[in-house]
Amino acid sequence: MSTLSTQYVAHHYLLLALPAFLPAVVVVGVVLYVALKDRRSRGEAARTPADNTRDQGSTS
Repeated sequence: MSTLSTQYVAHHYLLLALPAFLPAVVVVGVVLYVALKDRRSRGEAARTPADNTRDQGSTS
């Protein structure tokens, strides 16, 4: 008599879906990078030298 064995067949759903999701993930990463970079540069530009002199002059 032969022994019954179970064979598991792998499904490659992730491998097949990767070409569809990878560009979307890259686009989201680039958008987040640009948004954070823009936000940081705006924060530094918002503080002008006039703000610094006004802050130094107020010694109450």
